Amino acid sequence: MIKYTSSMIVSKARGLEPDGIPAAKDGHCAFCGSQIHVGDLYVPFSVTGGFMDDLSLAARGSDMTCGWCVHSISADGLRATGYGVFSLDDGVLPFRKWVDVRAALLSPPEGAFVMTYATANNQHMAWRAPVNYSRNLFYVRVGLRDLKIRRPKLIEAVKVCERMAMASGRGYPVGKTLPNPFGSLSSDLKDINHASLARAIGIQSTEKYAYLKNDATYQSDLAFLMGLTLGETWALRFVLTPDAGNSASE
Repeated sequence: MIKYTSSMIVSKARGLEPDGIPAAKDGHCAFCGSQIHVGDLYVPFSVTGGFMDDLSLAARGSDMTCGWCVHSISADGLRATGYGVFSLDDGVLPFRKWVDVRAALLSPPEGAFVMTYATANNQHMAWRAPVNYSRNLFYVRVGLRDLKIRRPKLIEAVKVCERMAMASGRGYPVGKTLPNPFGSLSSDLKDINHASLARAIGIQSTEKYAYLKNDATYQSDLAFLMGLTLGETWALRFVLTPDAGNSASE
């Protein structure tokens, strides 16, 4: 299997090839860590004083930037790679509007792909995003985090959320979000109460819902949701909002 770096996949998806000058020595790319051989295209490593991602560099101290990463570190490159599904087979797919994020999470591309979702302006995403090869277990680079998503679990979680919401009296909320027991779900993970199940747990101490303590389905569903990854609860923000594209909810 050919080893792909995220920068290679992102660049190829954008229709770009390596750029730079032929290397006169062997080395490694400071950004993605890929090996640079004599003759490979590269550019000298250079960042501005405002560069804050030095701890993420794969080869700190290297004076070389590979010909793939060069496309993703300029101002235009940062804007072009902040949000997207980058696939060797399908090119660049949209991944910013909620309806597009939902579609990609439920049906990611075949083959090697990279997913990026920036949470701030001018974030370096492309060169440090994980490379995915599976549609059922993949990672999304969300801001400064790599989020793990198990697609079968994500799909099952939609039914579990509805079942728990109905059991706990939440019913169908006004708006476009499907029923769920979470206190809140945050698209940028900046809400400290993201994926909180405090209410779903707490209501079992009330007289009205005390029976839920002995409800096997409710307890099983609660354990299921508590076992979701951060990536899966992040993904639910989009998956539970199927009509997001029809309003200003994005």
